[in-house]
Amino acid sequence: VVAVLGILMSGGAYLPIDPGLPQERQWYLLEQAQVTQVLTQTHLKQSLGWPEGIKCWSVDTEELAEYDPNPLEPVQTSEDLAYVIYTSGSTGLPKGVMIDHRGAINTILDINQRFKVTPSDRVLALAALNFDLSVYDIFGVLGAGGAIVMPPPKAAKDPACWRELIIAHEVTLWNSVPALMQMLVEHLLGTSATAVGDLRVVMLSGDWLPVDLPSKIQSLWSNVQVMSLGGATEASIWSIGYPIEKVGSDWKSIPYGKPLLNQSFYVLNELMEPRPVWVPGQLYIGGVGLAKGYWKNEHKTQASFITHPVTQEPLYKTGDLGRYLPDGNIEFLGREDFQVKINGYRVELGEIEVALKQFPGIKEAIVTAIGESQQSKRLVAYAVFKEKSVISDSSLTDIHQTEDKNEVGQPDQEINCTSEQLRKYLWQKLPEYMVPDDYVILEALPLTANGKVDRKRLPKPQRQTIADTNQNILPQTKTEQQIAAVWTEVLELEEVGIHDNFFAIGGNSLLVIRVHNKLQELLGIELKVVDLFANPTVHFLSQHLTQIGSKELFMETSKTRGDERVKKGTTRKERRNIRKSLRGKK
Repeated sequence: VVAVLGILMSGGAYLPIDPGLPQERQWYLLEQAQVTQVLTQTHLKQSLGWPEGIKCWSVDTEELAEYDPNPLEPVQTSEDLAYVIYTSGSTGLPKGVMIDHRGAINTILDINQRFKVTPSDRVLALAALNFDLSVYDIFGVLGAGGAIVMPPPKAAKDPACWRELIIAHEVTLWNSVPALMQMLVEHLLGTSATAVGDLRVVMLSGDWLPVDLPSKIQSLWSNVQVMSLGGATEASIWSIGYPIEKVGSDWKSIPYGKPLLNQSFYVLNELMEPRPVWVPGQLYIGGVGLAKGYWKNEHKTQASFITHPVTQEPLYKTGDLGRYLPDGNIEFLGREDFQVKINGYRVELGEIEVALKQFPGIKEAIVTAIGESQQSKRLVAYAVFKEKSVISDSSLTDIHQTEDKNEVGQPDQEINCTSEQLRKYLWQKLPEYMVPDDYVILEALPLTANGKVDRKRLPKPQRQTIADTNQNILPQTKTEQQIAAVWTEVLELEEVGIHDNFFAIGGNSLLVIRVHNKLQELLGIELKVVDLFANPTVHFLSQHLTQIGSKELFMETSKTRGDERVKKGTTRKERRNIRKSLRGKK
C-alpha cells in the first residue's frame, strides 16, 4: 500500500504484479508494460528472478535517509494514468487496462457518499493488488480518513481469522467477491459464533451473487447494508449497483441494478438500438469511468472501446448479455462469448487453450467451465494429441463408459499422459485460478455440422479417486476414518482414499469451511481453516491432527489384510456406519 501511494505521489502510474505468478508471466508483464522500476520486499527481491534492465527497490529495507522527506509537488492531472491492471486475454496474452485518476476518483467518491464513509470506518482488505477491488480498499477508505485492516498472508483464506480481525479492529466495511463472504457466513453459522463484529456495509461484486446469501448476511448483522456491484475492470472498479433489502422467494438472481454516478449502462441490439423491457441485448458501459484503452494494444482497444453511431458517446462493449426490467433495473444474463468468472477473476478460456496447445504433442485443445451453479464452476480441459505422440506416464481419464450416446470422443490409446503432467505444465504458464481442475484426452473433438467444436457434446470428466484405482489405500486409523467420513458426506462421494487431494475430487473453498465445521464438532478440537488448505489429503491432515496432540484422537491400525488388489482398511459397512452417525449430528 505504501509503495502504491509513493508511486502516485511521484506522478507515476502503478502496475500490480502477483509474486505468485509463474516467472514467464511475470517477465511478460514487465516487458510488455515497459517497466523500469520495481518496488518490492527484500524476500521477494532475493527469491524472484528479474530481467536485465530492471531496477528493484526493497521498500522494507532500503536506506532512505539521504532522500528529501518533504512531500512532492502534485504533477498529475485528472486525465493522467493512475494504474494498469492486466486481465485475461482471448488470444493467449493478458491485456493491460489503463485507468485514469478521474475514473477511479468518480467511483470512489460515489461509494463513499452513498454509504457515508468517515474516518471511523475500517475495511478488511482481502483483495489482492492485481484485483481492482483493491483500488477501493486503498483509496476509498484512506481518502475518507479511515483505515485498512490487512490480514497476514497465511490468513488469506481463513474466515476464523477474518472474524477475529473484524472484532479486534472494529471493521465496518466489507468488500469482496461473493465466495469470500460465503466462506465467512458458513463459518459463523456453522460454529454458532456469538460475537461477529459490527459490519455496517457489505459490498459484493465480481461474480454471481447467490440469492440466499443476502438474508444470511442480514441475519448475522442486523443493521447491515448489502450492495451488489458490477461492471468491468475497463470501467473503474464498478459502474452499476443494486442495494439489496429483501430477496423475493421467487427470485432466480439478484438484479444487476442501475448505473452509478456519472456512469451509464445500455442494453442494445446489433444496430446499437435500445432493447425494450424484457428483451435481451448486449451490455455497454459509458461515462467518466471508461478506461483509456489497453496498454500498447491498439487493435484490442479499437475492438472493445467504440463510439455510439448516433450519440457519439464513447462506450465499452462488455461482451455481457442483459435486459431491462420494468422498474428500470438491468438484469444480468451471462456472457455471449467464452469468458467466465472463476473466484471473481475474469478468465478467457482462449488464453488457457493457447497455453495448453504449447504442450508437446498436443494438436487441439478446448477448455470449458462446468458446474451446476455459477458459484461451483470448474475448468475442464480437453486435449487431442498428434498421431504417434507418446508421453510417458501411466493414466488417462477414462471415458469409455460414457452413458450419453450423444457424447463423443474416445481417449487415444497411444497417449499415456496424466492430468498431473498437464496441470504442472500449466502451472508454469498461468495464474493459479486459470489452471483447469480436470483433464480429458480425446481422439477427436466433437464437431457441429458446420465444422465448429460442439461443446455440448464434450464428455463430462470422470473424476478418479485413489479409492477407484489399483493403488487403493483406504482409511486405516480412526482419525483417517473420521476425516474420510466427513469428506464423503460433504463431497457426496461413496468413499475416498487417504491420498486423494480434496480439491482434485470436487472440493473448493466453500466446502473446506463445511469440512472444517464438521471436523471441529466431531473431534472437539480447535482447527484452523488454513490447516485444511495446507493438508489437502486425509493422510496429511490425519498426521497434522495427531501432531497437534488432541486428546480425542488416537491411532488404531486396522488388522484387516487381504489381496493387494482388495481394499484395505475398514469394511464398507463400517464406513457406512461412520457416515450415518455423522449425519445424525446435523
